[in-house]
Amino acid sequence: MNTEMNWLQEWQENHWAQDFFAKYGVEGFWSEVLIFSTDLVILLIIAWLADLITRKIILNVVHRLVSKTKATWDDSFYEQRVFKSLSHMVPALILKGGLPLILFEFPTITLWIDTLLKVYIILLLVTVLNKTMKAIEGFVEDNPATKDKPYRTLIQVLRILNYFLGAIFVISVLFSIKPGSLLGAFAGTTAILILIFQDAINGLLANFQISMYDLLKKGDWITFEKYGVDGNVTSIDLTTVKVQNFDNTISSVPAKAFTSDSFVNWRGMQEAHVRRIKRNITIDINSIKYLRGEDLKSFEGIELVTEYISKRENIILEENKGLDTAVTLKINGRQQTNVGIFREYITSYLKKHPKVNNNHLLMVRQLQPTERGVPLEVYCFADTIQWAEYEVIQADIFDHLYAAAQFFDLQLFQSPSGKDLSMINGGR
Repeated sequence: MNTEMNWLQEWQENHWAQDFFAKYGVEGFWSEVLIFSTDLVILLIIAWLADLITRKIILNVVHRLVSKTKATWDDSFYEQRVFKSLSHMVPALILKGGLPLILFEFPTITLWIDTLLKVYIILLLVTVLNKTMKAIEGFVEDNPATKDKPYRTLIQVLRILNYFLGAIFVISVLFSIKPGSLLGAFAGTTAILILIFQDAINGLLANFQISMYDLLKKGDWITFEKYGVDGNVTSIDLTTVKVQNFDNTISSVPAKAFTSDSFVNWRGMQEAHVRRIKRNITIDINSIKYLRGEDLKSFEGIELVTEYISKRENIILEENKGLDTAVTLKINGRQQTNVGIFREYITSYLKKHPKVNNNHLLMVRQLQPTERGVPLEVYCFADTIQWAEYEVIQADIFDHLYAAAQFFDLQLFQSPSGKDLSMINGGR
């Protein structure tokens, strides 16, 4: 230690700038101030240049090399900015090595700055390791050989451990305590801490999971039936998540519930700027029938299915020519049905609707018949995410379809009402 101090003192006394300032008559206190300022400015310029060279030149070279390789792991590392975070280490190390040469006469200031630089370097290392593990996580998820393995869970645990060890080393540097002593003390008090701060620890772990798995963000619209929640997230605290429901009430949900129970996050819908419409029309089975001759011609006047009926009929007639059985009976051979034409009508109507998005899945499908009839499911996406506007669009579509069913000689099913029963009994 004495040898190092003597070397620093000799270096300062024989400083290159001392003779330079002496030529201009600057000596004593002001000479030391100018020498100190000159050294500090030079060190900061060197650190800035090193940072600039690292970020602008070396990172560009790395990017070119990464883009040329056939391997995918380096692309994942570059996308997670592992190399960029690592580049910040260069100026930090230069400052840590150079400042003691300048501030050796101010041991207290040197100690504080050195401590802050050590903390900064530790935080950089934690960040680099965290991004490295995220890059590995992305690589193993995209790799067919490893995507089905539980590597993601293991990496998540290692990331939590990385934060924990980083906190231990930061505390060790700030309070000059050996990391081993901190770990020993922590192990001895773990059981007591878990009992006392059980809710806080569970909430903290839940917050880590919410953040790492991107389950929830402030402003997300969520639906959590178990807690009667339907609204926007206003805050995510240590133990609770606050949600403002659409009736302007405020609900508080335990943070750990979002990692253990099932809830719906509508963020994907908001980002896509479309909202799904999925609703059934139930057709009375007794109203479904074959169509031929005049019955079929009466449907050709419906503009949205005119072309479909003509093409379909030509195909069916061509196929029925090869049949040996007589097609005088409707059951023989292929025939069109009113419910099939109605399905095509609904599809064409939705495709032409100005508020239905045709870039997303659109279909009309027949579901399993029930005691209430045959459900026709309408599946499409409204071109809006505004709740009120969405409900208007959905109602407008089904208002039309309910009224249109009668033009296809179809009856919609509904449970008998009091009026229906009185008609059965002769109006009595």
